[in-house]
Amino acid sequence: MRATNLGFTGKLNQLATAVLLTALCSAGAQASDIEQQCHKLYRLTDVSHAIEPGIPVAANEEMPAHCKVRGVVNRAIRFEVRLPMAGWNGRMMFTAVGGSAGVIGDTTSLLADGFAMASTDTGHEISEGFEFYRQPEAAIDYAYRGVHLATLASKRVISEFYGRDIDHAYLTGCSNGGRAALMEAIRFPDDYDGIIAGAPAFRFQEFASWMIAMHRLQSAHPLTDESLLLLDNASREACDGIDGVVDGVIDDPRLCTADVLDLDALACADGQAEGCLTEGQIATARGHYQDLTNAAGEVVSAGVPPGAEAAGDWAFWMQPHEQFGDDSPIGSMDDMVALLMRYEPDFNVDDYDPAEDRDRIAEVTTPLDVRTGDLSEFRDRGGKLLMYQGWNDYPLRPQRAIDYLGKVEQAMGGAEATSSFLRLFMVPGMTHCAGGPGPWQVDYVKPLVAWREEGKAPERIVGTQPGPVEFDHLAPDARAVQPHRFTRPLCPYPEYAKYSGDGDQNDERNFDCVSP
Repeated sequence: MRATNLGFTGKLNQLATAVLLTALCSAGAQASDIEQQCHKLYRLTDVSHAIEPGIPVAANEEMPAHCKVRGVVNRAIRFEVRLPMAGWNGRMMFTAVGGSAGVIGDTTSLLADGFAMASTDTGHEISEGFEFYRQPEAAIDYAYRGVHLATLASKRVISEFYGRDIDHAYLTGCSNGGRAALMEAIRFPDDYDGIIAGAPAFRFQEFASWMIAMHRLQSAHPLTDESLLLLDNASREACDGIDGVVDGVIDDPRLCTADVLDLDALACADGQAEGCLTEGQIATARGHYQDLTNAAGEVVSAGVPPGAEAAGDWAFWMQPHEQFGDDSPIGSMDDMVALLMRYEPDFNVDDYDPAEDRDRIAEVTTPLDVRTGDLSEFRDRGGKLLMYQGWNDYPLRPQRAIDYLGKVEQAMGGAEATSSFLRLFMVPGMTHCAGGPGPWQVDYVKPLVAWREEGKAPERIVGTQPGPVEFDHLAPDARAVQPHRFTRPLCPYPEYAKYSGDGDQNDERNFDCVSP
């Protein structure tokens, strides 16, 4: 998926670049001169930066001619920058990587729109697994320093190549990339003018603990593909029509309460072995849907809302996957927490209570975690933050994003004041970062640019459900009801999209953003 052409505000910057290139050509400069300029970017090398010679890349059907530069900061933090040879719009887009990072993210999708693009692996290789946590500096690089230092290095490369400063710097990321994006807004508010933070992994302290609890449920009474299909059908049949439109999507799954979705009705009768759930499997499903509470009755982790159970997200995270050997992603959290706590000789992850013992891992997760709603420095320099979150996200459950918005509103003077620089868009039916039966295919870049550069706050953003799509990590159950193509408006929370009662229900123009 590639964002559409931005045009508009970038035209003046494109003109400036064109004038510069014309001046070069009028002085006898040829394409080889620009290629030499690309090649000589290695001269930015110094004691802290190892910059490779730039490589000119010819245009093809997907990308314009551009300069590709790779480098290393502080001997370990790899980064990559790509710079359009012509038509630069004065903007930079940096991609923060999800998961455990360890790879360079997207540096090509916006080249055709005139952006210079950059990304980093944050200082380690994905093949290391969680082993980078054993190195204190590498762990901090992953937590926040890698993106920051790679950002500064990328800006140097871009400014050197074009002979002037960047007009506007933007950052995008989802999951861990969304967390890294928020870290930039909080810890280095001067780095970026606009940020897109998708499904942010706000707090590893909460995230890892919840996963450990769910892994224990799943280990005791596993939900199979057949179980997830049964839950998917049951939640859709019980709750799809609550919003007045039957489209395979539960718009606000908080309304799909236990009295509406009756799990006990799925229990196996005596002698029944198929098309039902065992008592243990019902307990596992209920444990996922419900909030996790401590002994005092306080909610310490929000649950997973009903819906899209067979869309691949539940299966990927809770079942064994080749990327994790014989383990599952939620099962791997034991190893991660054990590594973080390796200097505590009396810590045994098997004895760790994920509902009661979270204070024990608070210190070691501090470098990773977003623990403030104060975004005043980012706001005061004109920064704009666009957050998005899927309503059916398994690992980073939606209530977490809503709760964080509330925390920011409390710190920043209320909902109206916060909406001047931060808006949250909840995506019905979307699983983790992408996929699911909802309108998950969205261009967030154009609205952010218009907001930051023209002051046009996003009142609605169009999302598209493209129909069945294959992902490397996400394998939707082909037996589940398959999504069809439609469009919907995404509205700034707490507003939601409501069908007007007239026209095609597959067309976003027939929906309004309304307040609850």
